[in-house]
Amino acid sequence: MTRAWSFVLFLCTAVVSAGADLRIRVGPGVWARLEVQGPDGKWHQPADSIRDRTAGARTRYVHSFIIQSECRLDVPPGAYRVAGERGPEFERVEQTVTVRADTRNELNLRIPRWIDMQALGWYSGDMHVHRPLQDLEALAEAEGLDFTVAISMWNRRTLWEGKQLPQRGIERRSNGRIISVLNAEDERGGGAWMFHDIPQPLDLASMLKAGQRQTESWFPPGLRFIEQVRQWRKSGQALPWFEIEKPIWWETPVVMALAEPDSLGLLNNHFNQYGMLDNEAWGRPRDLRKYPGFAGFAAYTMDLNYRYWNLGFQTPPTAGSASGVLPNPVGYNRIYAPVTGDFTADGWYRAIQGNRHFVTNGPMLFFKVDRNGRGQIDVRAREAIDRLELVGNGKVIRTWNAPSAGNRLRVRFAVDTRKLSWLAARCFVKNSETVRLAHSSPVFVNGSYDASEDAQYFADWIEELIRNTTAARSGGEAQRDELLDRYRRAAAIYRARIGQRLER
Repeated sequence: MTRAWSFVLFLCTAVVSAGADLRIRVGPGVWARLEVQGPDGKWHQPADSIRDRTAGARTRYVHSFIIQSECRLDVPPGAYRVAGERGPEFERVEQTVTVRADTRNELNLRIPRWIDMQALGWYSGDMHVHRPLQDLEALAEAEGLDFTVAISMWNRRTLWEGKQLPQRGIERRSNGRIISVLNAEDERGGGAWMFHDIPQPLDLASMLKAGQRQTESWFPPGLRFIEQVRQWRKSGQALPWFEIEKPIWWETPVVMALAEPDSLGLLNNHFNQYGMLDNEAWGRPRDLRKYPGFAGFAAYTMDLNYRYWNLGFQTPPTAGSASGVLPNPVGYNRIYAPVTGDFTADGWYRAIQGNRHFVTNGPMLFFKVDRNGRGQIDVRAREAIDRLELVGNGKVIRTWNAPSAGNRLRVRFAVDTRKLSWLAARCFVKNSETVRLAHSSPVFVNGSYDASEDAQYFADWIEELIRNTTAARSGGEAQRDELLDRYRRAAAIYRARIGQRLER
């Protein structure tokens, strides 16, 4: 082949493989999260966009990216699917655009709002975020999240290494959203304990020996940090705050009995936008015959929360996405709390303390009931509603199905509460990839309930934990004795509840 022909062939190849310019606009000053997929299934992201580069599991979420106003992509010609989101208060919009090499390719993506929760007096928050601090404001704006709790201190590392801690850990940004950054997570063998707005770092790194995996460390127990953080809280204040991240952890019933937390995760990071992490990690495995599949994990998580409410714990349910570790957008699992007057961190936490909120990864759930069992539920969703349920002491006592493809359901009800101690509402939307739901906080009513079975359940759980600890070879005798002493004291608290009725 002559050099001339080689040059012509090079030019033809260059023309065939030439990229095209695709510009996507979402509106002046608007932040949004986009997904762009080509005709060959390949995903495309601008090099300068904000992306989740650390999420462990690989779902199509990790191909999404955050932009403000517009972005430009250099892509091969073809038909592209573009999806845009701005959090759960806006519609998810999907459009197809055909990109040609010989023309200007523009897509104006309008993402309409379907509900304005702030206008209704409700403010959203995510209790569990693992994204870079410099990206938090943009991420919260793109997902419509009002309160972001970012974890900056862990057992293995801290974002403050060699830096001075900020004087204030909670700041209201210029857009009115609140960012909290002085938050820590102690995640070891017994479970994961979260501490919000602590005044100084915890000595988390010393809990791990060189080369030791986090799941192998059980001593010193997390209760030591819990007790330390509780001493920092001044009388009448909501902060610092202590949360048990999930109810499935081995030491959760121990901590519940000996140091009841300020909140307990119900919609936790196993609930993902595109799928579910339907296992208990290193926590106590569920009975897969009773709780199979995705729905089974969701039911197991809820049932554990219910058992504590049955026993008289009024621990508020919360939500966290672990964006940056699990494949979730910031605020995918979120809390909505009603705040009267100015939106402040103190007012938001106090609304959660009072069990006046709900948790959701989709529907908006408004639940009212008096102590005599008369109430109403209003649920709205951008997806088709599957069912709405009224729950009393862990049992579904009423179910309402929405009309076909319906996205709003309003009901009134009256139930006999003489044998009930609490009521709550939950709503599921139709989705084949994951479990998408909303759940109210519990409302404690005027009945009585025998929680002996729940007390026995947690006593048996701790007895299994004691057997595992006794059989363990790692750690010294004094360390095992301290753990066993705490476990036995917790088990005794549950056993003392057997045969008692909770009276209201």
